[in-house]
Amino acid sequence: MPDPAPTDPTDPQAAKTVELTEKDLKDAARLLRLLAEHGFAEQALPAPFPSAGDSAGGAPDRQSLIAKARAMLGARRARERYFHRDLFGEPAWEILLALYIVEQSGARFTTSKLAEWIEAPLSTVVRWIRALEEKSLVGRVDHPNDKRIVFIRLLKKGRKALDDYLGAMPG
Repeated sequence: MPDPAPTDPTDPQAAKTVELTEKDLKDAARLLRLLAEHGFAEQALPAPFPSAGDSAGGAPDRQSLIAKARAMLGARRARERYFHRDLFGEPAWEILLALYIVEQSGARFTTSKLAEWIEAPLSTVVRWIRALEEKSLVGRVDHPNDKRIVFIRLLKKGRKALDDYLGAMPG
């Protein structure tokens, strides 16, 4: 039986039909994140990373701190174009930055979603979450309806440390 998909290159539907692999989708999501982190695609930014301009009534000072955190995370990702990621592995720092950035939007991370967003192995993220918990920088919050799901959140001590650090950074 012939394939019902259009095969004529002059057919307008043929130009609209594209098959993407799982790798294509991951690469596209990563590209959109990178573009958004550098301010090139603010509208294309996938959740949970809100743009620095999104404001839910937050103070401008908080927004400038979040913008600095986004720039730091973006710079770390851009560095991977020139150096192998293993040379500068700092998953604990990326966990803190990611939690800080999403906090204003109300988005929440599970451990696996956090691992996906910082592009680190789940076992590494679990290990660093434990270490950050021991320092009282992050904590766990149970899902209100599903006890199998646990969210990771920034604690007051972690937020204050990031506020102070980012506030001391130039520009």
